[in-house]
Amino acid sequence: MQILELYIRDGIKYKGAATSTSTNNLVDANADFSTVKVGYIVFNDTDSTTAKVTAVTNSTTLALSADIFASGELYTIKSDFERLDLFEDESVTITDTIKNTKDISKVFTPFSQQFNVPASKHNSKLFRHYEDFDVINSFDARFKIDALIKLNGSDYKKGRVRLNSVSMKDNKAHSYKLVFFGDTIELKDILGDDDLSRLNFSSSLNFTYDKSTVLTKFETTTSTDVCFPLITHSKNMRFTSSGYKSTNDEFLNFKDIKPAIKVRAIIEAIQNTYDLEFTGNFFNLSDFRNLYLWMHREQGFMSNATEGGGVQVLESRFHLPSDGDFTLTGTDIRPAVLVNATNNQQNGRRVQLNFDIDTSGTDEYNLTILRSSDNSVIFDQDFTGSQDPVVVNIGGIVGSDEGILDIKILFTTASTFTFTDIEITAKYQTVNFIGVSTSTISTGVYTPTSLATSNQVIISRQIPKMKVIDFLTNLFKMFNLVAFKEDNKINVLPLNDFYAQGTTYDITKYVDTTKSTVEKVLQYKSVKFDFKSKKSFLIQNQQEILGNNFAGESYPPSNDNEWDGKDFKVELDFEKMLYERLTNVSDGTLTTIGQGAMLDKDFNATIGQPLLLYIETQTTGSTTFLFQNTSDNSTESLGSYNRPSQVFVPASGTVGSNSAALNFGLEIDEFFREVSGTNLFAKYYLDYIISIYNRQGRIIKLEAYLPLHIILNYSLADKFIIHNKAYRINSIKTNLLNNKSTLELYNVSEASTIENVTDTLPRIAALNIAGTSSSSVTLGWTPLGDVVANNITGYDVIKDDEFVETLGNDISGRTITSLDSGVTFKFGIRTRYTIGGTVFFSKDRIAFATTD
Repeated sequence: MQILELYIRDGIKYKGAATSTSTNNLVDANADFSTVKVGYIVFNDTDSTTAKVTAVTNSTTLALSADIFASGELYTIKSDFERLDLFEDESVTITDTIKNTKDISKVFTPFSQQFNVPASKHNSKLFRHYEDFDVINSFDARFKIDALIKLNGSDYKKGRVRLNSVSMKDNKAHSYKLVFFGDTIELKDILGDDDLSRLNFSSSLNFTYDKSTVLTKFETTTSTDVCFPLITHSKNMRFTSSGYKSTNDEFLNFKDIKPAIKVRAIIEAIQNTYDLEFTGNFFNLSDFRNLYLWMHREQGFMSNATEGGGVQVLESRFHLPSDGDFTLTGTDIRPAVLVNATNNQQNGRRVQLNFDIDTSGTDEYNLTILRSSDNSVIFDQDFTGSQDPVVVNIGGIVGSDEGILDIKILFTTASTFTFTDIEITAKYQTVNFIGVSTSTISTGVYTPTSLATSNQVIISRQIPKMKVIDFLTNLFKMFNLVAFKEDNKINVLPLNDFYAQGTTYDITKYVDTTKSTVEKVLQYKSVKFDFKSKKSFLIQNQQEILGNNFAGESYPPSNDNEWDGKDFKVELDFEKMLYERLTNVSDGTLTTIGQGAMLDKDFNATIGQPLLLYIETQTTGSTTFLFQNTSDNSTESLGSYNRPSQVFVPASGTVGSNSAALNFGLEIDEFFREVSGTNLFAKYYLDYIISIYNRQGRIIKLEAYLPLHIILNYSLADKFIIHNKAYRINSIKTNLLNNKSTLELYNVSEASTIENVTDTLPRIAALNIAGTSSSSVTLGWTPLGDVVANNITGYDVIKDDEFVETLGNDISGRTITSLDSGVTFKFGIRTRYTIGGTVFFSKDRIAFATTD
């Protein structure tokens, strides 16, 4: 029996910002540190450093073990981990799985069955007598708390614990019922229900909305994360002898198209907003870093481009001192932590905004205050002329906002004019249970750095309506991704690449072979992949006329199999649009114009789900493409434009055989008019699906007593060997008290999408990145031994799943050149065997590297 230890933080959190710089101290003039204890951990959320509290100097100052704070930097304070008392005979069983054959669309995380810990004096102190609802500032069971499991003194799992209930005996607490969740579950906890519009996009992505700026972003994708593809939102464009015009005989102008943003920029915004860090292995690969999201938030024109003219906006964010949207007089109350009063004895904290607005005329304007988290409205009112005061209270009472105040203040007008002056007096106040102010803690007067409205495209206001967690979930489904914590970073990889990094453990001698169960792997009759939304007229007409499901795929391909089970659906909440390459209606010649249109079957503007696409800068060649200037109706001829595409086209213009195509099924590319690239199903799902549908596939359930060195070090990417047969891990359920593990494994299939590749032939032990430059990566490896006896005849070098060259069986390295700077590449070494005159290959040993 091993020593099991469970540690938790007690759930108390303090958040705020340093109001001054002081060596080895945290100073926050707005805080109340009276309940902070020596030994608590202080996290600098701005630069990710940490320190311990060594003394509570006073209610606004903490002495720290390290000098980590400067004025304005954000902090979070948590208790250190404290060990829970455990029942002597209470078992804690952890189920570990990342991809389960029972539900292939989900990424799983380790979790435990419910277990009990005693309501000892120590534990009751940590859970703050949760059973007594009269206790003020009691344990908040609405949130999971940080947890750590140790086995024999070694870290086993980090994650979070949820308090489910308290078991009472004789009207006294007897035990606390807990459930443990692994690290990656925190994504849902951190992101919550926040909308994509909540993200902190770099202000450099915003741009002036006029013909000149839009045209620049329409003619090229170079050096920008935001560009305009040729997708119209309201016009049905055709090409005739009179040129490229709508069916209403109108040329294209800058208001007819909407921007698109690189998905990589959205991932960066997620990291910046929530202090997360994803490893760049997948998110920086060429197939992903060139993926765009079309910013189609509302049907028809953008809010900046109503048909009658532009909407003028003055937008400022009130959140952190570093935002730079205001000049300050007095004390900076930011970041202001909102706290709701819980009863008549405990006050809350709110922010009161007092607006003094001066205008030079009587033009109408609107003042709107939005929550940055989801763009929901806190305040919305129309005004004419000067106003003083306009009072808005935020937070402090039950049911209102809590946490650090993060709002957007918008002044919107139908015409261009400048405010004479805007002063916002912000008061940080304590309030009682019914929302009456009891005192003002601090006051600051804020003036927007600019008083002029302008027609700006603000990325957060144009991003499609979707929750951040739903956006990531659908990306994971689309590319069959898994996520796991590694060195406090979230590593994201396609399932095939995740498995390719695993190792093997022979567990034969630890397995109880006296009893086991063998089951079928196949759980479903078929698996169907598709996009939920297909709103545009082209794709609807095609599906009605031809009867095929554009961009969808089924496995097995035939629907007439009589296999047992139901259909399983993997459906994306993304839009799927069918593009078209126009033909000159007058003479039947093919043009170089490829376009999309978000129009329904009646050719009216419509709205669907968020649309992902690739964008290729296309030269117009001999096709005349006229773009209209709305100010004088003049036109100019374009030499290039941004063409929407299902497939990634590299700078060379040649689509690689393994370039990603954004359809699940095999489709003819609308522009090239031939199959191009590799579809999502073939690239990211096929190997896994083939293995679980293999006729020889089996799930074996058995029990084992795995040694501690395996329990502490195995990865779900690894394979277990039992009697010389290889198995992948479907799930492991381990009793941490006695090391007894219930294993659910499935046998490794010989099937592969690459001819003559087999999982049974040895591969090199490791592929190392020996060096990088701005245009090259140097690979290194140790060649396998006894090449003659083992029939090893060479090594194939693979880059981004495409063959590069074959090297001799004694070669131990190669430098790959002519690479783009700042891009992540996936490299593989595939061991080549010649057996009986036939060439066979091992699975790839892979590694990722990013050029300088």
